[in-house]
Amino acid sequence: MNNLISFVKLIRLKNLIIVALTQLVIKFSLINPFLDNFILTNNQFYLLVLSTIFITASGYIINDIYDVKTDKINKEAIRIIGKSITSRNAITWYIIFNFFGLGLGSYIAYIVKQPYYSLIFIYSIFSLWTYSKRMKTSFLLGNLQVSLLTALSIFNIALFDVIPNGINKNNGEMMIFKIILFYAVFAFIITFIREMIKDLEDMEGDREIQAKTLAITYGIEKTKWISQIFTFITILGISYFQYFQYSISSSKFEYDISIWGVNRIAIIYAFFIQFLFLFLGFKIYTSKLKNDFHIVSQICKNIMIVGILSIPLFTYLHLN
Repeated sequence: MNNLISFVKLIRLKNLIIVALTQLVIKFSLINPFLDNFILTNNQFYLLVLSTIFITASGYIINDIYDVKTDKINKEAIRIIGKSITSRNAITWYIIFNFFGLGLGSYIAYIVKQPYYSLIFIYSIFSLWTYSKRMKTSFLLGNLQVSLLTALSIFNIALFDVIPNGINKNNGEMMIFKIILFYAVFAFIITFIREMIKDLEDMEGDREIQAKTLAITYGIEKTKWISQIFTFITILGISYFQYFQYSISSSKFEYDISIWGVNRIAIIYAFFIQFLFLFLGFKIYTSKLKNDFHIVSQICKNIMIVGILSIPLFTYLHLN
């Protein structure tokens, strides 16, 4: 039982659930309700989700394998590799998960008649390996790498389920594609902020292995300042969306119209997300200690969840 619990922690089951729910929400709250010519059946889409989950889980495993030295300093109490799970067993699961992830991904690429899409899964596996081995301790490259992969997990949905049939502006495909792209960019930015904060949280162990992360290179205050800049950029982006909401809701039309994301509850929800980012900026500014940065990291994760949940909410309000 203890080994099972350790394995669940190793693959970050909670994070995997968030990844899966994000993809499922976009499929069943955005693509299926509004598009008639989506490509993947529900069962085929489940295989795409499983492929993403397998590869993501393998990324967590290889990351912990390479992080044993720093985890002895930063997270000794919750370290798994070398304690409850051996490195050999972890590597075995890493290979198994990548095998199934690549196999399922390649099958879905074949289904959509774009076999070269399988390169996306090869890139993801290779990218997670290089991140764990080298890029994680580099200056910004590791942060950008993880952020890009997070955004890619969302963009892949459009890539496999919308784009192969072509994007027809008159049938709503372009609008759905833009919405998916917007959420992919949102995921990229919030993940990038979180990765910089995690570097601040892990500074002690990173110094021990002579890492060159942003936090080590420029120090706490400058890293916080850069994180706040990206937080402010996101606030500006949400403000632009709020301006769109206000412009449409305050306009008078000859006929009653309903636009996705534009109604009273959606406007309030957008203000709530805006408040969360303002709170995030404040917490970044006031954080000083390791535990403070851990709390900020969790706030970033919660903002991601709240942002993604806007999709089913906006769709429900639009259709009802």
